[in-house]
Amino acid sequence: MEINVEKLKNRINEIKENSEKIKKYSSIPDSEFWQDERNVLAIKHLLLQSIEACGSICSHVLAKKFFKSPSSFSDCFENLYNSKIIDKELSNKLRQMARFRNILVHRYWEIDDSKILEYSRNNLQDFDLFLEAILSYLKI
Repeated sequence: MEINVEKLKNRINEIKENSEKIKKYSSIPDSEFWQDERNVLAIKHLLLQSIEACGSICSHVLAKKFFKSPSSFSDCFENLYNSKIIDKELSNKLRQMARFRNILVHRYWEIDDSKILEYSRNNLQDFDLFLEAILSYLKI
């Protein structure tokens, strides 16, 4: 089955654009950042969209290239590792990201907003590593 390159490019662009916005928000000094609740709300939304886009890319690649339908994003990223598309370290990071997404979606009241800011400052490179691996595998 054929990969829908246009669909993947749209998700890739979404991740890149969101990452830039997250960098902008997360670079605001703490004293200013916490004065406006919209900052953390924006980062939560952008992270959620980006993680969902990674999951969408993962699911599409596995379905079209390996005829697999993972049961979760975490399972999806594990399958990318098993299919030799990403390495174990990145798979683990992406699986953590999937768990982070689940907390954002299902148990948002349990997240300390300072963890959101910390995550956005320290983990955005995982999106870049994921995109590099996917682009390298697909040669697009």
